[in-house]
Amino acid sequence: MWEQHLAGREIGLVIGRGEFDAALPSLLMLHGAGGRGEVFQPQLSGLAGDMNLAALDLPGHGATPGPGCDTIEGYVDWLESFLAAGPVRPVLLGHSMGGAVAMGLALKRPELIRGLILVGTGARLKVMPAILEGILKDFEGTVKMIVPFAYGPEADPQMIAQGIEKMSDNEPEVLLGDFTACNGFDVMDDVGAIRQPTLVLVGAEDKMSPLKYSEHLAGAIPGAELKVIPGAGHMVYLEDHKAANAAIADFMSGR
Repeated sequence: MWEQHLAGREIGLVIGRGEFDAALPSLLMLHGAGGRGEVFQPQLSGLAGDMNLAALDLPGHGATPGPGCDTIEGYVDWLESFLAAGPVRPVLLGHSMGGAVAMGLALKRPELIRGLILVGTGARLKVMPAILEGILKDFEGTVKMIVPFAYGPEADPQMIAQGIEKMSDNEPEVLLGDFTACNGFDVMDDVGAIRQPTLVLVGAEDKMSPLKYSEHLAGAIPGAELKVIPGAGHMVYLEDHKAANAAIADFMSGR
């Protein structure tokens, strides 16, 4: 059934193992800045059998043609078109920028989704000027600055090296657009209007979207649940995928 959403368009959609089962809840995952759907492999494999799983490549990322967007609203409009084209009404899991996109859609078209899992994100996502200035001036050096900052102190160095390699695959203009979109995002005055069931998931050592961001979301969104994973940083769903998957599975079991 995920394929019905493609509507003949060229869109990167990584689908979890097994046939779609309409009796199971569905989870659609949205990557962060400079990411792609395949980054959710620990979830696509680790949660298989309990739900219908898929992860999108946003425009300009992975297998989805560009251009990318430089506003969250641009990505929200694209996601709205994707979901409206097919029958699946999923829970949206959004990491960082993907969480901003998920919140934007929840506010604009709440009937298209059944819930939210907001991972390492916030109602406002200000970006360090050094990142915005550095991407076009020194792309390689700036990527090497961004990625290690996104991981907690216990992260495997090989995981960080792989993260640098994957982010470096982006076109500089796409990565700059992503961080520009994050920098312009602000739903501090609106997030309390979200009514979907919501899980807020964060690594205790997240430096890019600190714990206070998630605490604000959990306090502002009615009925939201906050899950903090010790030792993990911004890439919590990779750094401690077992703990992240357990929290996701518990939330999805009620959907």
